[in-house]
Amino acid sequence: MTKAPPVREVTESVSMPFAGPARMHVRAWTIEVVAGPDKGKKVSTLEGLIRVGSDPANDLVLSDTTVSRRHLEVERGAKGLVLKDLASRNGTWLDGRQVGQVIVEPGDKIALGKTKLVIKQQTRGTEIELAGGETFGDLVGASEMMRAIFSELRRVAKDEMNVLIEGETGSGKELAARAVHQHSIRRHGPFRVVDCSLVREDNFDKDFFGPEGHFASAAGGTLFFDEVTELPLAVQPRLLRVIETREVPGLAGGKPRQLTARLVASTHKNLEEEVQQDRFRKDLFYRLAVARIRVPPLRVRKTDIPVLCRYLLRGLGTPFEISAQTLTMFEGYDWPGNVRELRNVLERGALMQQTGNTNWLDFMAQPPPGKKTGAIQTVAHLAASLPYHEAKDRVLADFERQYFAEVMKDCNFDIKLAEERTGLSMQSLYRLLKKNGLRLKDLKNAEGLS
Repeated sequence: MTKAPPVREVTESVSMPFAGPARMHVRAWTIEVVAGPDKGKKVSTLEGLIRVGSDPANDLVLSDTTVSRRHLEVERGAKGLVLKDLASRNGTWLDGRQVGQVIVEPGDKIALGKTKLVIKQQTRGTEIELAGGETFGDLVGASEMMRAIFSELRRVAKDEMNVLIEGETGSGKELAARAVHQHSIRRHGPFRVVDCSLVREDNFDKDFFGPEGHFASAAGGTLFFDEVTELPLAVQPRLLRVIETREVPGLAGGKPRQLTARLVASTHKNLEEEVQQDRFRKDLFYRLAVARIRVPPLRVRKTDIPVLCRYLLRGLGTPFEISAQTLTMFEGYDWPGNVRELRNVLERGALMQQTGNTNWLDFMAQPPPGKKTGAIQTVAHLAASLPYHEAKDRVLADFERQYFAEVMKDCNFDIKLAEERTGLSMQSLYRLLKKNGLRLKDLKNAEGLS
């Protein structure tokens, strides 16, 4: 998602100008050990996730031998704090019952192995400075959760520490990295992105250490390792040595140069799990994750959807109505593709508006990659958040559009054959195609048959 300059005003139903104070209160929450070998140990956060286990990579590290390496995690979501057992060997227990995933409240006591934890939340909020209202760099959000993230990003931007940014695909990790750069003393230097999925062992020295390599091109600025878990295991020791010595080796025995770029990395994977599976070096993980920030998925900050729509729509150049009912439907959807998916839905909606087709269910009913959930089932689920008559009209309209588009495709766009297939008269068929914004020319173009 890239924030574009305002093009024209959008509808009043979406516009939600922020006029809040320059500072706000955010309540931190804590997990504290109240019984067991580590009694008194605790960890607090303003962010959305705390991981608990015996592995040193966890946020709360326990010495209890009956606790799994990755035992559980607690994440702040839209409905509260969500506790999730991570397939631990001895299980996680709440009020005497074993749980897999459950919403917990402040004061709840959790048992794992010989250890007992308690969830606490500050009665009074911690005052933090708002980082640009509802934006920080090109990140957008007015929720308490996102403003806490903005505050943390601003804090780490002022330091020279390496930063690891975690979050699901499409949640805005690169935007967070760019925001850190833009608010740091290096903002006048370059921001260079390394797509770690393209890094190859045989070209590593040239691509990174050469006179035009990544470290040279990012000198005085920020070098961003996008999806750092994709780095081949064989090259990770070479990167680790650069970080530890603060020197970039010269090629063919040339003189080394000082490392002057700040390192920021991102991942959508669980990096601790990658370390445990020996797919990522633990020492490199610790070097990159001096500061860790998790960008929350859109499904746990749905109150940001109206604000996100307003910012995204500004860049489309074709204003259209987003009703309160549509926003309700948006907020009832889990957005597996996060903000990137929301942007794509709005872009397709703006384009389809020109043909009179603005049924949002068409764009949101598609299952995410790798899923085989039927579209109609998903549409019905989404439409359940609407009043009955409106939901019925929308689902029927969606069915008609999908039905006639598939029929015409199967009939190779032969209107006579489609007439026989549907049992409709040619006049009725043309009328229904027109009603649903389906033009034969457009359908053929979509199939590359024009």
